[in-house]
Amino acid sequence: MRLEDPAGEATGGKVPLPAVAEQPTESPPPRRTHLVTVVTRALGGQDQSDPGATLRERYWNPHERRWNEADFDSMESLLRRHVEEAGWELLQEQRLDAPLAVELIFKAHRVDFTRPSREQILRDIGMTPDDVSDLLEHVDREQEET
Repeated sequence: MRLEDPAGEATGGKVPLPAVAEQPTESPPPRRTHLVTVVTRALGGQDQSDPGATLRERYWNPHERRWNEADFDSMESLLRRHVEEAGWELLQEQRLDAPLAVELIFKAHRVDFTRPSREQILRDIGMTPDDVSDLLEHVDREQEET
């Protein structure tokens, strides 16, 4: 350990102490957590759904104060939507006694429910999910041609 300052003068045998990093005096407010129970079921022939969808989810949205329903092609895409895209934490998964029927319990934050959905964002700019799929297919075709 160096016992002299950068100018080369002795420090008198005292070892200088490192500076203590300043800590923020205020911490951000804690995010309110919310437990979300999502129930899934298989889609039947009488259900109107997106092409390729095999299951429907349903959960209560506390911000909109209504039930939300969405269709998915697989359980993996449903989990990816909530865990990877929305940032929810899966706490429990329980298989039920009907085909594709599962009860999922997630830990989410109240702020997650105040954000606009992907569909709402697309509607705001005048597009639909089908428009995005068509656009991506067009880009893929152009890449294959080159």
